[in-house]
Amino acid sequence: MRLDVYLIETGFFSSRGRAKKAISEGHVKVDGNVTTKSSREVSEFNEIEVDEGLDKPRGYFKLRNIQEKFDLIKEGDRVLDLGSSAGGFLMFACELGANVVGIEYSRHFRSELGRLAYENPNITIIFDDVFTMPTSKIPGSPFDVLLTDMTLEPEASIEALGKVLPLLKKGGMIFQVIKLGRGRNKKHLVENIKSLGIEVLEVLDSAQREFYVVAKKT
Repeated sequence: MRLDVYLIETGFFSSRGRAKKAISEGHVKVDGNVTTKSSREVSEFNEIEVDEGLDKPRGYFKLRNIQEKFDLIKEGDRVLDLGSSAGGFLMFACELGANVVGIEYSRHFRSELGRLAYENPNITIIFDDVFTMPTSKIPGSPFDVLLTDMTLEPEASIEALGKVLPLLKKGGMIFQVIKLGRGRNKKHLVENIKSLGIEVLEVLDSAQREFYVVAKKT
Protein backbone atom coordinates (compact mmCIF):
# COMPACT_ATOMS: atom_id res chain seq x y z
CA MET A 1 0.00 0.00 0.00
CA ARG A 2 1.21 3.53 -0.77
CA LEU A 3 2.53 5.39 2.26
CA ASP A 4 0.10 8.31 1.94
CA VAL A 5 -2.86 5.94 1.71
CA TYR A 6 -1.53 3.89 4.63
CA LEU A 7 -1.37 7.00 6.82
CA ILE A 8 -5.06 7.67 6.17
CA GLU A 9 -6.11 4.03 6.64
CA THR A 10 -4.31 3.85 10.00
CA GLY A 11 -5.73 7.15 11.27
CA PHE A 12 -2.64 9.36 11.21
CA PHE A 13 -4.32 11.79 8.79
CA SER A 14 -7.88 12.58 7.75
CA SER A 15 -7.02 13.66 4.20
CA ARG A 16 -4.60 12.53 1.54
CA GLY A 17 -3.46 16.11 0.93
CA ARG A 18 -2.29 16.52 4.52
CA ALA A 19 -0.60 13.12 4.45
CA LYS A 20 1.32 13.99 1.27
CA LYS A 21 2.35 17.36 2.70
CA ALA A 22 3.69 15.78 5.89
CA ILE A 23 5.66 13.20 3.90
CA SER A 24 7.15 15.73 1.47
CA GLU A 25 8.22 17.99 4.36
CA GLY A 26 10.07 15.16 6.10
CA HIS A 27 7.71 14.55 9.02
CA VAL A 28 7.31 10.81 8.42
CA LYS A 29 9.76 7.99 9.14
CA VAL A 30 9.61 4.44 7.86
CA ASP A 31 11.69 1.95 9.86
CA GLY A 32 13.59 4.80 11.49
CA ASN A 33 14.44 6.68 8.30
CA VAL A 34 12.80 9.85 6.96
CA THR A 35 11.08 9.33 3.62
CA THR A 36 9.72 12.05 1.34
CA LYS A 37 8.03 9.77 -1.21
CA SER A 38 4.26 9.42 -0.86
CA SER A 39 4.28 6.53 -3.33
CA ARG A 40 6.58 4.35 -1.23
CA GLU A 41 5.07 0.93 -0.63
CA VAL A 42 4.59 -0.03 3.04
CA SER A 43 2.70 -2.62 5.06
CA GLU A 44 1.78 -3.40 8.66
CA PHE A 45 5.24 -4.91 9.06
CA ASN A 46 6.93 -1.51 8.65
CA GLU A 47 7.41 0.78 11.66
CA ILE A 48 5.80 4.13 10.84
CA GLU A 49 6.51 7.28 12.89
CA VAL A 50 4.78 10.62 12.33
CA ASP A 51 5.55 13.95 14.01
CA GLU A 52 2.70 15.09 16.24
CA GLY A 53 0.18 17.87 15.56
CA LEU A 54 0.19 17.76 11.76
CA ASP A 55 -3.37 16.63 10.98
CA LYS A 56 -4.81 20.12 11.09
CA PRO A 57 -5.98 22.56 8.39
CA ARG A 58 -3.61 25.30 7.23
CA GLY A 59 -5.76 27.90 8.96
CA TYR A 60 -4.85 26.41 12.34
CA PHE A 61 -1.17 27.22 11.89
CA LYS A 62 -1.95 30.58 10.26
CA LEU A 63 -3.91 31.74 13.30
CA ARG A 64 -1.40 30.21 15.71
CA ASN A 65 1.39 32.31 14.20
CA ILE A 66 -0.72 35.47 14.51
CA GLN A 67 -1.67 34.61 18.09
CA GLU A 68 2.00 34.19 19.05
CA LYS A 69 2.76 37.69 17.75
CA PHE A 70 -0.34 39.64 18.80
CA ASP A 71 -2.11 37.65 21.55
CA LEU A 72 -5.50 38.33 19.94
CA ILE A 73 -7.58 35.71 21.74
CA LYS A 74 -7.94 35.32 25.50
CA GLU A 75 -9.51 32.45 27.41
CA GLY A 76 -13.26 32.98 27.61
CA ASP A 77 -13.40 35.36 24.63
CA ARG A 78 -16.37 35.24 22.28
CA VAL A 79 -15.04 34.80 18.75
CA LEU A 80 -16.81 35.04 15.38
CA ASP A 81 -15.17 33.23 12.45
CA LEU A 82 -16.29 34.06 8.90
CA GLY A 83 -15.41 31.46 6.28
CA SER A 84 -14.67 28.55 8.61
CA SER A 85 -13.94 26.11 5.72
CA ALA A 86 -12.05 23.11 7.19
CA GLY A 87 -12.14 24.59 10.71
CA GLY A 88 -8.53 25.61 11.33
CA PHE A 89 -9.37 28.91 13.04
CA LEU A 90 -12.12 27.20 15.04
CA MET A 91 -9.78 24.48 16.28
CA PHE A 92 -7.10 26.87 17.44
CA ALA A 93 -9.46 29.37 19.08
CA CYS A 94 -11.21 26.50 20.84
CA GLU A 95 -7.90 25.23 22.23
CA LEU A 96 -7.34 28.69 23.74
CA GLY A 97 -10.60 28.37 25.65
CA ALA A 98 -12.64 30.74 23.48
CA ASN A 99 -16.33 30.33 22.63
CA VAL A 100 -16.45 30.35 18.85
CA VAL A 101 -19.23 30.82 16.31
CA GLY A 102 -18.28 29.82 12.77
CA ILE A 103 -20.16 30.78 9.60
CA GLU A 104 -19.54 28.75 6.45
CA TYR A 105 -21.37 28.86 3.12
CA SER A 106 -20.05 25.68 1.49
CA ARG A 107 -21.73 22.39 2.41
CA HIS A 108 -18.50 20.69 1.35
CA PHE A 109 -17.21 21.18 4.89
CA ARG A 110 -20.36 19.96 6.65
CA SER A 111 -18.83 16.68 7.85
CA GLU A 112 -15.60 18.17 9.26
CA LEU A 113 -17.29 21.16 10.89
CA GLY A 114 -20.15 19.06 12.22
CA ARG A 115 -17.66 16.76 13.92
CA LEU A 116 -15.82 19.73 15.42
CA ALA A 117 -19.02 21.16 16.88
CA TYR A 118 -20.08 17.76 18.22
CA GLU A 119 -16.74 17.19 19.96
CA ASN A 120 -16.38 20.75 21.29
CA PRO A 121 -19.35 22.33 23.11
CA ASN A 122 -17.75 25.79 22.82
CA ILE A 123 -17.97 25.67 18.99
CA THR A 124 -21.18 26.61 17.14
CA ILE A 125 -21.45 26.22 13.35
CA ILE A 126 -23.90 28.05 11.09
CA PHE A 127 -24.17 27.04 7.42
CA ASP A 128 -25.44 30.15 5.68
CA ASP A 129 -24.54 33.04 3.39
CA VAL A 130 -23.14 35.91 5.45
CA PHE A 131 -24.25 38.38 2.76
CA THR A 132 -27.94 37.45 2.90
CA MET A 133 -28.49 36.09 6.41
CA PRO A 134 -29.77 38.50 9.07
CA THR A 135 -27.09 39.24 11.66
CA SER A 136 -29.73 38.62 14.32
CA LYS A 137 -29.36 34.93 13.46
CA ILE A 138 -25.76 34.96 14.76
CA PRO A 139 -25.68 34.07 18.48
CA GLY A 140 -23.10 35.24 21.00
CA SER A 141 -22.69 38.95 20.31
CA PRO A 142 -21.08 41.20 21.26
CA PHE A 143 -17.91 39.40 20.19
CA ASP A 144 -14.42 40.07 21.49
CA VAL A 145 -12.62 38.90 18.35
CA LEU A 146 -13.56 38.70 14.67
CA LEU A 147 -11.69 36.32 12.35
CA THR A 148 -12.26 36.26 8.62
CA ASP A 149 -10.58 34.17 5.92
CA MET A 150 -12.96 33.93 2.97
CA THR A 151 -12.20 32.76 -0.57
CA LEU A 152 -13.63 35.89 -2.16
CA GLU A 153 -12.56 38.94 -4.10
CA PRO A 154 -10.99 41.47 -1.69
CA GLU A 155 -13.88 43.92 -1.95
CA ALA A 156 -16.42 41.21 -1.11
CA SER A 157 -14.34 40.08 1.85
CA ILE A 158 -14.26 43.65 3.17
CA GLU A 159 -18.01 43.97 2.56
CA ALA A 160 -18.62 40.87 4.70
CA LEU A 161 -16.44 42.36 7.43
CA GLY A 162 -18.49 45.54 7.34
CA LYS A 163 -21.77 43.66 7.66
CA VAL A 164 -20.82 41.83 10.88
CA LEU A 165 -18.73 44.64 12.37
CA PRO A 166 -21.66 45.89 14.53
CA LEU A 167 -21.52 42.52 16.34
CA LEU A 168 -17.94 43.22 17.50
CA LYS A 169 -17.57 45.17 20.72
CA LYS A 170 -15.75 48.51 20.75
CA GLY A 171 -12.05 47.79 21.10
CA GLY A 172 -12.58 44.25 19.79
CA MET A 173 -9.78 42.68 17.77
CA ILE A 174 -9.85 41.69 14.09
CA PHE A 175 -7.74 39.31 12.04
CA GLN A 176 -8.62 39.43 8.35
CA VAL A 177 -7.05 37.47 5.51
CA ILE A 178 -7.37 39.19 2.13
CA LYS A 179 -6.90 37.11 -1.03
CA LEU A 180 -4.82 39.22 -3.39
CA GLY A 181 -4.95 38.61 -7.14
CA ARG A 182 -2.45 39.89 -9.64
CA GLY A 183 -2.28 43.65 -9.99
CA ARG A 184 -4.44 44.41 -6.96
CA ASN A 185 -3.63 47.53 -4.92
CA LYS A 186 -3.02 46.42 -1.34
CA LYS A 187 -2.79 49.97 0.00
CA HIS A 188 -6.20 50.85 -1.44
CA LEU A 189 -7.75 47.77 0.15
CA VAL A 190 -6.29 48.64 3.55
CA GLU A 191 -7.77 52.13 3.25
CA ASN A 192 -11.16 50.55 2.53
CA ILE A 193 -10.86 48.57 5.76
CA LYS A 194 -9.93 51.70 7.72
CA SER A 195 -12.99 53.49 6.33
CA LEU A 196 -15.21 51.05 8.26
CA GLY A 197 -14.09 52.63 11.54
CA ILE A 198 -11.24 50.24 12.13
CA GLU A 199 -7.74 50.99 13.40
CA VAL A 200 -5.27 48.91 11.40
CA LEU A 201 -2.46 47.81 13.70
CA GLU A 202 -0.40 45.71 11.31
CA VAL A 203 -0.37 44.58 7.68
CA LEU A 204 1.59 41.40 7.07
CA ASP A 205 2.63 39.81 3.79
CA SER A 206 2.27 36.09 3.17
CA ALA A 207 4.03 33.59 0.94
CA GLN A 208 0.59 32.83 -0.51
CA ARG A 209 -1.41 35.24 -2.71
CA GLU A 210 -2.89 36.92 0.32
CA PHE A 211 -2.03 39.35 3.08
CA TYR A 212 -3.05 39.66 6.70
CA VAL A 213 -4.60 42.60 8.53
CA VAL A 214 -4.54 42.82 12.32
CA ALA A 215 -6.86 45.57 13.51
CA LYS A 216 -9.08 46.93 16.28
CA LYS A 217 -12.59 48.35 16.22
CA THR A 218 -12.60 51.99 17.30
